[in-house]
Amino acid sequence: MSFLLPCLPAVCKVGGMSILYLIQIRCRWCGALFCVCRRCWRGQAYCSDECRIAKKRQNHREAERQYRQTPKGKKAHREAENRRRYRLSKKIRKNMDDTSATVLPLWCMALLLSARIVVLHARAWLDKTGRCHFCGSSGQIVDEFPRRGYGNGNLRPQMA
Repeated sequence: MSFLLPCLPAVCKVGGMSILYLIQIRCRWCGALFCVCRRCWRGQAYCSDECRIAKKRQNHREAERQYRQTPKGKKAHREAENRRRYRLSKKIRKNMDDTSATVLPLWCMALLLSARIVVLHARAWLDKTGRCHFCGSSGQIVDEFPRRGYGNGNLRPQMA
């Protein structure tokens, strides 16, 4: 006969009150502090997808730079450049107008940038007040999540 243990909630019950615990993390790219609750915690190291992508791009560029300095990397680069030059010399160039590549006006770009900055500052302010960066629930900031009590005898059903 097997017993199913109920799922433990992400909220701890202390003296009848429920407390949601948050941990504070510093983004590895921009250095911003943000909070994450246990439900949203997936080992995040970056505050947003933009920061994650920017750091990944930087790491990739660094790996490429190191590879290009090796003899094998130099040879691969040399051969790729020769292939590119040969392809460009044989290609018949066509002049085509690509209307999809029109650039937004400068005032529009400035407006979008300022709106993004305002949203990021508002989000950072909410993070300082003890709110989860991803779901927005408020709670108490701790250094690390408390243990849930796995293996504790009180969690097993009592057999009569």
